[in-house]
Amino acid sequence: MAETIRPGCSPPGAHKWHWHNVHADLVRQGGIREEELSIDPLSVRDSFLGGKFRGMPFSITWAKDQFLLLSYPDYSPELTDAFAKVVEYRPFAKYVEHGGRMITVEWDKVNPEKRYEQLRGQGKSCLTRIV
Repeated sequence: MAETIRPGCSPPGAHKWHWHNVHADLVRQGGIREEELSIDPLSVRDSFLGGKFRGMPFSITWAKDQFLLLSYPDYSPELTDAFAKVVEYRPFAKYVEHGGRMITVEWDKVNPEKRYEQLRGQGKSCLTRIV
C-alpha cells in the first residue's frame, strides 16, 4: 500500500494526502499505535503538516512519488520507519538544522544522489547518508 490520496479542493483536479489519512496510514501501514500519534489539522498547508509522536512535535513536507522531509527535535527510528513503509521508499539522508534544535530526514524518489550532493554543497550540519 501507499499514501491514501484523495481528491483535494484546490486547484481543481488536485489530489491530496489529507491529515486524517496521514494519521490512518501511519497507524495501519506504518505500525504506529494510534494513541501515540496526533496530527494537528490547523497546521496543514498544501504539502505540509505538523503533529506529535509520543509527545514529540514533528513536521513533514511532502510531494507524492518525489520527496518527503521529516523534521523533529529528536531522531525517532520508529516514526522514520513508519513513514518509509507508507511512502514505500527509504530515506537517504539526515542532518541537523536550526542551530542543533531539529533533525531532518529526507527521502528523494527521483534522484537521491543529486539531492545528497546539493545538501553537502549547502553545508548541512552533521549530514549523514542513510543506506
